[in-house]
This record gives sequence, C-alpha cells and structure tokens, in this order.
Amino acid sequence: MLIKTFSLVFAFFLCGWASSSVLGQNAGEQFQLSGIVEDIEGNAISFATISIYDESETDLLTGTTTNDEGNFSINVSTGSYVLKVSYISYADYSQPIEVDDSMVLETITLQTKQAEFEVIVEGERSYMEMNFDSRSFNVGDDITSLGGSALDVLDHVPSITTDFEGNVSLRGNQGVQILINGRPSNLVRSGTDALSSLPSSMIKEVEVITNPSARYSADGTAGIINIILVDDVRLGFNGNIQVNTGYPQDHGIGANLNYHVNNINWFFNTDFEYESGPEVGSTFQSFHADTTYAFDENTDIKERNLEGSFYFGADMYLPNDQILTASSRISLEGGGEDSDVLYTDYNPGVPGVYRNAQDDWEIIQQTNRHDNRDMRENDFDLRLQYEKQFDGRDHLLTADADFEFGIENEESSLIEITLDEAGQTGNQRMFSNESYQEARLDVDYERTLGENNKVEAGYRSTFDWMDNNYNVEEFQDGAWVVPDEAVGMTDNFTYFENVNALYSMVSGKGGPFTYQLGLRTENTRIQTELDETGQGSNQNYVNLFPSVFVSYTLNEKNSFQLSYSRRISRPRSYMLLPFTEISDSRSRRIGNPELSPEFGNSFELGYLRYWETGSILSSVYYRHRTQVIERVSTIDGRGVTTTQPINLATEDAWGIEFSADQDLFKDMQLSGSLNIYQSNRDGVFEGVEYISTSESLTSRIRMRYRFLESWNFQSYLYYRGPRNTTQGRRGGSMFVGAALAKELFNRRANVSLNIRDLFNTRHSDREVINPESYTQSEFSWSSRSFRVVFRYNF
Repeated sequence: MLIKTFSLVFAFFLCGWASSSVLGQNAGEQFQLSGIVEDIEGNAISFATISIYDESETDLLTGTTTNDEGNFSINVSTGSYVLKVSYISYADYSQPIEVDDSMVLETITLQTKQAEFEVIVEGERSYMEMNFDSRSFNVGDDITSLGGSALDVLDHVPSITTDFEGNVSLRGNQGVQILINGRPSNLVRSGTDALSSLPSSMIKEVEVITNPSARYSADGTAGIINIILVDDVRLGFNGNIQVNTGYPQDHGIGANLNYHVNNINWFFNTDFEYESGPEVGSTFQSFHADTTYAFDENTDIKERNLEGSFYFGADMYLPNDQILTASSRISLEGGGEDSDVLYTDYNPGVPGVYRNAQDDWEIIQQTNRHDNRDMRENDFDLRLQYEKQFDGRDHLLTADADFEFGIENEESSLIEITLDEAGQTGNQRMFSNESYQEARLDVDYERTLGENNKVEAGYRSTFDWMDNNYNVEEFQDGAWVVPDEAVGMTDNFTYFENVNALYSMVSGKGGPFTYQLGLRTENTRIQTELDETGQGSNQNYVNLFPSVFVSYTLNEKNSFQLSYSRRISRPRSYMLLPFTEISDSRSRRIGNPELSPEFGNSFELGYLRYWETGSILSSVYYRHRTQVIERVSTIDGRGVTTTQPINLATEDAWGIEFSADQDLFKDMQLSGSLNIYQSNRDGVFEGVEYISTSESLTSRIRMRYRFLESWNFQSYLYYRGPRNTTQGRRGGSMFVGAALAKELFNRRANVSLNIRDLFNTRHSDREVINPESYTQSEFSWSSRSFRVVFRYNF
C-alpha cells in the first residue's frame, strides 16, 4: 500500500509540475482568432481539432474544436504562431499566422487522406484494415458488441475463437499472447477468462498478428492479439457515458472522460457491471475394464458477478518532443455461483455400452452435490510511460515501467446427499487464497538510416511472484479434518518467474522488395515449490528467436509477403498449480508443476490485393510445434476422472485463410473470413500412444448497413466445424447475432438493441474415447442474450 500511495502522489506531482510549467504562456492582451473548416465538397467538418503551436512547432500552447457548423473561435496573444487543423480520415493542415489584432481566417479546406498501407473501405473507417504485419479490426463501429466485454469483441474477430471456459484460440491454437496497448497485462495472467472484466466500450480496435517479429515477446506459438484501448486526446473536455441492461441479467454503467488543456491530457475511465445467468451441462461415462459401470451427471449452475474498474492518469506533453504518461488502474470484483450436480449410477449389465441405451438400465443410486462458492479479486496497476522523438517519428526512444499486484480469494461449501433410504450426507469446504506481484520494464529504440533503412533494438525484464494457499477439509465426527482423498491437495504453492530479453532488427527497401530481419534472445528462470512437501521445480534456459519478413510489391494493388518466426508458449501459472478442483466429485482437474514450454516454428506466405471498393488477404501457413501441452484424462478404479495438462505431443499444422471486405451498395458493406486447417499430433503418455489427425474449418460473415441517415444494422454468422482430438472428438458450433442502432441528438448519442446467439445454438460437445472407457459431455451457458445500450458522446 505504501508503494501504491507513493507512486500515485509522485505521478500526479509530475502532472501538476508539467501543468504549471506551461501556464502563463498566453499572458498579455488577447485577440480573437476565428474561422471555418470544410471538406473539399464544401461540407462543414464538426469537432475538428484546432491547435496553436509556437513558431518552432515544439510546444502546444492552446486549442479548441469546431462546432456543428464547422466554426471555431480562440483567443491568443500577440505573436507568431503555427495553426494546425486535424480530423480523422483527413490530411493534417497547418499554416503560420501573425497575430496583432482580432482576425477571421480564410476558409480552411481539409483534403481526404490517402491510405498508404491500409485499406479504407468506407467513409468513416473500415471495420477491417489489412496489411502483412497485422490485421486490425475497428471496434468503435461494431454495435454487436456494445455493452459486452473484451471476450464478446474477440468473438467477432476473424481467426479468433473462444469457448465457454474463456479460452482464446488463434487459428486453432491456444498458445496466444494477449497484449493490452502492446504490453502484457494482469487481465490475462491467470487465463483469458479475466478479459470478461474489460468492457467493450474501452476498446478501440483489436490487432491480430499471426507471425510476430522479434520486436515482440516470443511468448505465444499461435501469435499475438493486441487489444488497443480508447485514447481520445482531442483538446477540451470530451468523452462518453454508457448505460446498458439485458437479459439474462446484464446491467452496467460506465464513462470514458478526457480533459485536454495546455500540455496535459487527463483521462478517466470507469465501469460497473452486474451479471447473473444460468449454465447447464451433462456428462455420460461408461467404464468396462475389470468392472463395468456407467453414470450420468447433470449440472445446473447460476452464476453472479459484480465488478467495478477505475483507470485514470495523464499524458504530459513536455518540451523537445517528449511525452510522459502516468496512469493507474484499480479493478474490484466479487461474485460466486450456486451449482447442483445430480449423479445417476447405472448397472448397464454389459460392457462397452454408449449413452443411447441407458433408458433400459437399472438405477443403482442417485446423489446430489450442492456447491456454494464465493469469489473475490482485487487488482492494482501503476504505470509510467516515456516517449522521446529526436528528429520526428523516425527516430524514437520509448520506455515503459509497470508494477501490478493483487489478491484472489475463493471459498466453497459443498454438501453431498445420497438420495436413497439411508440418505447419507457428506460436507466439505475449500479455501484458496492467492496473492501476486508483477514488475516489468521495457525500453525500445528505433532510428531511420538514410531513406529506406531502419534499425530497432530493445530490452525487456519481467518478474512474476505468486503465492497460493489451498486447503480442503471434510466434516467428520463433529470436526473439520483433511480427508484422505485430499492429502496432498492442502498445501501452499509459491511461484517465481523472471524473463530477460534483448532484441535487434534491421529493415530496408530496395525497388519492389522490402525486408525485415530480427533476432530476439530470452533467458527464462522459473522456480516452484510446495511448502509442506518441499516438492518443486527449477527451470533456467536461454533461447534464440529469429524472425524474417520479405515483401514484394507487384504494383499499387497487388503485393506478396513471405515470413518466418520462432516462438515459445510458457505454461500459465494456473496450469502449474498442483491442487485438485473438488467441486465435481467424479471429474477433477489438477495442475502440473513439471510442465515445460512449447516451441513453435511458423512459416507464412501471404497475398494482399485491394481495389476501390474492397480488399482480400489470403495466406498459406505451416506451423511445427514440439512439447505441445494437452489436457489428458485418466479414470481410476472409483470412476473418478482426473484431467491434467502434460507435454504430450509433436504437432504439424497447415492451412489456408482468407479475409475480405467489399462494398456491395452505398452504405452497405460485407466482410468475411474463412480458415481451413489440418493438424497431425503424435505423443505417448504412460505407455499409451495418442495420435490424431484433425481437419477443421472456421468461418465468419458480417454485414453492415446504414440506412435513413441515422440507422445502423449489423448481423453476423459464425461457424466452427467439428474436429478430432488426441483422445476423441470435439463437436462443431454455429450461431447468429444481430444489432440495430439509432443515432440521436445530431449523432451525439445512440441507442442499440443487440441479440446474441439468436437461435440458441451455441454449445460445447466433446467425446473422450479410451480403450476401457467412453465419456461424452455437453455444456450450454446463457449464450442467447438481449442487450439494450444507450451511449451519449460529448
């Protein structure tokens, strides 16, 4: 707490110092400077940014924005200045001015900006912007995710798939590194399900990088998903307020506020959400080795969650092209769930049976297990960012220091009742207390050499500490004791990770060819220990991660690129936790402290073509991975299934992917993606060989239509085909969604209705087939939902 308080006081002291340093620059007699801003067709441009700089253009002195008619008026002192005008999708305008009296400027006409590396498909901004290094997806105009979370946004992005457990995959691979504004975040430290606490209203765009360069951390064999947050630094006071309500219960209120005055941009974002919804699932399992049995498991869950977040800070524009940003984020979350699990045990009479014959079986016993779970999580983040431009954007030094800490507490109370004449009852309880601290330092430098060459270099150091205390008790003979089955579960687990990295890159251009060569070196140290047993692991390794990009521009509309990168996927801390989840007495999950990282080599050939009304990016890719982490399920003699992650297999995967967008008619756009891939996996565990050949397909189609000037309609279709796994099969999934929005108050506000999974077809269906057992599970959560959102911009 002392560190947090000191850091905040220090950060805002700097803000106050920077503010006071620029006050008084406009002292003296004031004159009024006014004018009007239009486009090339003579239409007024509202909310264009008017900035007044000193004669050397190094210091921003004051500014304003145009009104609804494109007019502006601003007071300045006598002197020489440079006036600059900017607005999204238009080229910046500047002119020197001499002020010695009030004056009206001639009409300022902004020219439409010409795109160099991205494809602009519509008048405001394309939903999808493509180039070889990445694909960016604009969230601001996506009304289908309004009022939702980051997971809802990712659900709509091509190449990305999510499941009911919050897992995020990129081209069928869960080895994804997720960044927030290009940097790691504690939102994904314990799995991507924490992205549900990041509201979609704070997200500006999502950037997908399938073959990252050495500039980025090497973590993530599938690639990188970079979530870019809203950063509106227009002069004056501006922002938006949003309120939403929905069914199942989904209520929220939030605000994004900005105040840019003199050389400081203050920002404040806050969001409060309450959600509650049902989840249902069922599992069938039969076992036919030395004994024969079968059982059905039906689960009914009601989940509730209340969370609030605060993000605030300031950008300080210092002399000599320097920017210092101090920020802090506080996230408070509480919730829980009530679940009932009904087990029905059968005597099938014959071995090797499947689910479709169970109606004729003898019921041996039924058992109900009730779990009441409460959870609480508090996260805090302190951050300082520095940027220095030497000779413009082509000579840049940036540094980023971040410190995060928090706690996660969970308590469960379980009652198990046998529904027979004996009516046996069992009581258990579980406590989990976790605290963590993370520290990170990044320094990056880039400089252009000559006309067409550039060098980049950087350093990163990260430290991650975690302490998890886990305790399971059972009520026996009037006292709470550690049951025999929980021996080894109750312990304190400590985790430490340190990664140090250096990288350098060189890029250049010669004729139609451009290239980029990079090399990254990372040293990883991981230490784990169980306090009671003394068991632990100690890993220390150094790896090299090269990257190569070669592009060929055939003409203005056609270009090709060939790329290669080597990547690593370190197991997340929650995968290393050796404690067993006890909420389900027949099916349990346990971590594995001995997990090693995955390594992958990725090759990709891409072709990009664009034309006046659309574009298409097609890619052929191949990926080879070793030490692939998979969750393997085993069944003991009591019929308890234990699932544990292990380094199981070697994988070869290849595929072809298309992403395209096209203007169909005026104000109507169609975009879509198609990914067809195949993967072969081969591994051995406990003497059993696991081999799978999986072919699958994922596809998205999105239609956007603006009509009657102020109405906006969007709809989408998602399909994921079934695929084989090393232990069975995973079913396919398809769902449809739509949203309708109406602009109000001269486009300052809008109200929208969003329907997700219209036909309630989204669910999880999996099979696990072993020589002596068969397991089929189905899970469905509150997928179909209705949400009404009102947003006001000012």
